[in-house]
Amino acid sequence: MIELCGKQVRDTLDELLDPRTTALVVIDMQIGGLTPGHAHGDAGLDLSMMPRVRERCGAAIAAAREHGVKVFHIRVENYPDGASSTPAWLRALHTASGDKPVDLNRLSTQGDPGTDFAPECLPVAGETVITKRRQSAFVSTDLALVLRGHQIESVALVGVSTGGCVEATIRDAVHNDFYAVLLEDAVGAYDVTVHEAALTVMRSRHDVTTVDQAIDSWARASVGAGR
Repeated sequence: MIELCGKQVRDTLDELLDPRTTALVVIDMQIGGLTPGHAHGDAGLDLSMMPRVRERCGAAIAAAREHGVKVFHIRVENYPDGASSTPAWLRALHTASGDKPVDLNRLSTQGDPGTDFAPECLPVAGETVITKRRQSAFVSTDLALVLRGHQIESVALVGVSTGGCVEATIRDAVHNDFYAVLLEDAVGAYDVTVHEAALTVMRSRHDVTTVDQAIDSWARASVGAGR
């Protein structure tokens, strides 16, 4: 712990990722954004980072379960016919697509099989699933409420996309008074330049580590607790 403004503040990775008060938040690990044959891939977005992200997210989830870290799954799901999307939000999605012709009518639409979770990231009984309709997992959802209900003080973040939903969620995690740690090798984007730029920003503003370092921290806590 360090003292800031007369208050005790978590400082080390082990303090920040204490399994008793940490949740692993898995962002948008859904088939439609990770594999060909859906809106992202059909528009020509680069999916080359996704196999590694799937593997690393799967490893983080398995370790979290082993060491008693609660897992929260975030799913993006839009109402059909743009019913949950204002013109301003559609403009933001269109702009984020750059020069790629992403079909917004097919983008994470409710009822589409593409909104299902990837096999490596399937929730198990007792794990919370939060559905969102904007980039941040905290906007118009119960995420903060449910985290506090589980006495969570820190979130470890993995998923996609680095400069979109991941960055928006880590910012809002801090805005909602949670410690936040990015597991940087378990995030990915559809453009390497955007991915690296977003990592640069997040490394300058947030705590960043790797999946293996997080697992090591959780393992030390398990040994200390006699598990």
